[in-house]
Amino acid sequence: KRMPDAVVLEHPALAGGHLGAATVADLADPRFDFERCIPETIAVLRAAGIESTPVIAAGGVRSWADIRRLQDLGASAVQLGTPFAVTHEADAHAAFKTVLADARDEDMVEFTSVAGLPARAVLTPWLRTYLQALPRLQDVAHAKPRCTEIFDCLVQCGLRDGRQTWGQFCIDHQLAAALRGDVRRGLFFRGKGALPFGNEIRGVRDLLRHLLTPGSPGVARLDPGQHMPGRGFLR
Repeated sequence: KRMPDAVVLEHPALAGGHLGAATVADLADPRFDFERCIPETIAVLRAAGIESTPVIAAGGVRSWADIRRLQDLGASAVQLGTPFAVTHEADAHAAFKTVLADARDEDMVEFTSVAGLPARAVLTPWLRTYLQALPRLQDVAHAKPRCTEIFDCLVQCGLRDGRQTWGQFCIDHQLAAALRGDVRRGLFFRGKGALPFGNEIRGVRDLLRHLLTPGSPGVARLDPGQHMPGRGFLR
């Protein structure tokens, strides 16, 4: 009998990328709050006799206080994405890091992806234009005999399968553009909330020290000379 190595609980109101909720309207549903779902998940694992399975909380983790709060709720560990993606050591393109680091909550948007899932990303020029055109694209959506790129990266694809309520773009194209650092054409997924060092790019050592230091603020305080103004890629 196969058992899970771990269970990851990703809060859809806080995490980036594709989100585990049925619709965009469900993202802030209180049933996803860690205060509720961590104890409930642990209870299910205990009832199944596999209470030793680690429960990992993900989404919005930015400080030692966040980690401690989640551990107090029963989480065995936490998972972070965006804070590590913008470190010096991350192998992402420099422009990719800058887009994520500069983005504020008002620069992000939630929408239905071509995969049929809610998603959270930075509102780059391409995404802004796409969302404005989306009603027209959905009106003419129709099933195609095959993927236009002959790639079939998704088992279910709104663009290929003509699903009118799903996204209508090639996710491979847009993620590849982000990988290249193409700010105008890329799709840049990002978690919600200010990053530990604001929009400054720092090293993993600094990030870990911040996360593991009791009393560290939600966003680390920077000396005035260390703060970098936004670089304006999204304007």
